[in-house]
Amino acid sequence: MINPKVMRELSSCYILARLADDSEPQYIPGLGIERKSVTRSQRNENDIVFYLQSLNEEPRPIKDIIGKHQKECYVSFDDRNGRYLQTIKYYEQQDKVSFLREHLEGKLILIKPKLNHRHDNPNHPFHYNFDIVMVSEDKQESNYYLPIPQVKKGVPAVRFEKALLEGAPITLPDYPSLLETPEFILCDGYLYHISDPDSLKGSEVNVTTYYALQPKGIKKLALTDLEDFWGKLRCAYRELGFITDNYSIELRDLFEKRGVSLFQQEQIKKEDKKQKASFEMPINLTEMEFITRLKQLAQDAELVYPEEDLINFHTSLKTGGIAVIGGMSGTGKTRLALLYADALKLKKDENLLYVPISPSYTEPADILGYLNPQLGLFMESETGLTSFLERASQYPDELFMVLFDEMNLGQVEHYFAPFISLLELPKDQRELRVYSQGSICYNKSFAKGCIPVRDNVLFVGTANFDETTKDFSNRMLDRTNVIFLEKLTFGEASVPKEENVEATNMSGGVNRKIYNQEWIKVNVAMEEHEILLLDRLHDLMREYDSQLGVSFRIYKGIEKYLANTPTDADGNALITRHTAFDYQVKQRILTKIRGHREQIQDLIGYCDAENRYHMGYIGRLLMEEGEGEDKFKFSLAFLKQKAKELTRNGYAI
Repeated sequence: MINPKVMRELSSCYILARLADDSEPQYIPGLGIERKSVTRSQRNENDIVFYLQSLNEEPRPIKDIIGKHQKECYVSFDDRNGRYLQTIKYYEQQDKVSFLREHLEGKLILIKPKLNHRHDNPNHPFHYNFDIVMVSEDKQESNYYLPIPQVKKGVPAVRFEKALLEGAPITLPDYPSLLETPEFILCDGYLYHISDPDSLKGSEVNVTTYYALQPKGIKKLALTDLEDFWGKLRCAYRELGFITDNYSIELRDLFEKRGVSLFQQEQIKKEDKKQKASFEMPINLTEMEFITRLKQLAQDAELVYPEEDLINFHTSLKTGGIAVIGGMSGTGKTRLALLYADALKLKKDENLLYVPISPSYTEPADILGYLNPQLGLFMESETGLTSFLERASQYPDELFMVLFDEMNLGQVEHYFAPFISLLELPKDQRELRVYSQGSICYNKSFAKGCIPVRDNVLFVGTANFDETTKDFSNRMLDRTNVIFLEKLTFGEASVPKEENVEATNMSGGVNRKIYNQEWIKVNVAMEEHEILLLDRLHDLMREYDSQLGVSFRIYKGIEKYLANTPTDADGNALITRHTAFDYQVKQRILTKIRGHREQIQDLIGYCDAENRYHMGYIGRLLMEEGEGEDKFKFSLAFLKQKAKELTRNGYAI
């Protein structure tokens, strides 16, 4: 029998199906008044029952443990798939049987299986029910299809290949390991062929995690080398698509003739590295080593962050000098900032200052202090920020970091005002005025009453967004990335941690020169399609609010971010460029869209009474630019969440 855990996991599998074949009534259960694919129910003639048959290999527990025959039907009554049927106005039809048959006939139908216990037949202990996910406009061209899953979005091909070669975990978010080992996998513009089913093994903890056991036989081809691949992919949904068995035969032949072996490719790289290493001088801590160290520290502290979040936060901070970490309470915002400081080898109260923000902070003096003109004494704030910045100015080659915890409990634009302006100036012109130049102060001596604040000081804030906090103004949002940490599922969080094949460099420090010079590249102009999208977003937002839009400051910030995503030792980016651009659209532009329903609903969309999301103008623009949901996954999910908030509350923040 199947245990409850497997039953739950089965409901996350996807099966490609078609309407049952009326010419083979022996496979259609006798629940209707006729043994046909769509008919009225025996139990109640007002109910309609319809049957589907699978077109791809079904999950192993269904075919191996239960023993279901491939042609045995999945069954559903019309009230079981009410949500989908409502979207096609099924319940408004007079002849529901004819309408449903016409709607499903000859089309590819993506379903999730639902097994329900039955007690009337010990030889068949389950009802094979299903939920409709989508009905594709693609016509059925074959009686058998192969699924092609895609690696978790944002993972570059080089990272995926490294994980395969090192036996590290890889995630196929829409392909549970209860299904047969995938023969083909998509990642970042490449198709990979897994000729040996034993090459991959599913995790025993997380059903969407796999490990490569025998990577030698894995080959790859660039999608640009495959003629019209996307045109031959059927029923594409999220990170999953299907191809016909005939096309799979063509692909196998292509991989046999032109496929590039990952193992051989890696051997060539290793030889090249050996030759280069004999001529190169030792260098400082590399950025890749720093990212690895940050991951290791998080793992040691039993904290779970997606690697993309770590890379995103690091890139945002090093290119902007300031970053805000947002998200729901309990996602580890403060811990991430402290881990980052630990990775930089910063020590609390020496070159790391932790400042918990109070709602009473309303002006700069609350965090800096003030000069008492009667006594001629500078009365420093309890935060100690002034002395900390003074120390940072005395050691310009060392890195310092200030962490403002719960940053928006107070009104940021009021108490943080001097810094907002300061960070826009060239680094050699940043002078924080503490008191006026002509004032007399006996206990603090600042040249011209100012403290130099150079680029060796990093500013990090954490923020919640609820009824207890203040909104960030557009002036603040214009100058910083607001990073929303992605919460992993508990299943993903419980996946056994990968073991580092190579020892992590945990000893080397990071100074200002390494951080702001060696890890910073010269800006490269954005690509034309990226510039055009920013222009279109700006025009669209300005139509609804003259204070919204994409400023030149935001443009330059995005350009610097895209030019400075970390790379590995071979110069390959750790996140794909389209993922980096997606992050920037979400963090630098969409965070500025706030207000009441009348103000922003047309821009972000809305959710109807059935909680279905209807895209606004921005979502449709991103879909058009990205040719689907894939390229702007994070931005579209952010818009959807804002639309839900707008529908529920009448406003979004």
